[in-house]
Amino acid sequence: MITVKQLVLDHLEHTFEKEAWQPSLAIAVEGLTALQAEWKPSPERHSIWQIVRHVIHWKRGVLAALDGHPVDYLELERTDWPEVSGDDAAWQADVRELHRIYQEFRRRVEALDDAVLSQPLVPYQGKPEWAQPLGIRLVRVATHDIYHAGQIRYIRALQGS
Repeated sequence: MITVKQLVLDHLEHTFEKEAWQPSLAIAVEGLTALQAEWKPSPERHSIWQIVRHVIHWKRGVLAALDGHPVDYLELERTDWPEVSGDDAAWQADVRELHRIYQEFRRRVEALDDAVLSQPLVPYQGKPEWAQPLGIRLVRVATHDIYHAGQIRYIRALQGS
């Protein structure tokens, strides 16, 4: 029988790291330059770089909740989607942070058991109605990764890459 922990780890792995039926988030950002990452299909749309920072931003929020210090939801919203620019070194630093925070999620889940993964978690201050079992929240984090991986693949296609 599969455990909640196995399900969460598999979902994290196949949405961030490995290709399943869709390319993962790590594969989606692979090989991009800063110029490609900061390009927007139109002024009101987000760039790949902004999407990467957005994913990092919200994962930090969930990690804070795991530590018992949920971040204020409105503050997360307010500080989301900043404009970005920089050179390849700055872009690669954000890609490394994306990988680092994924590894942190894996490490945390590997240390948990099904009983803990079944306990409710309030992920953000100001959103008590979003309380749900920790395992479900972590699967939703992974689903968020693959959603944005699809956006990134689409932007890359618009760029011709």
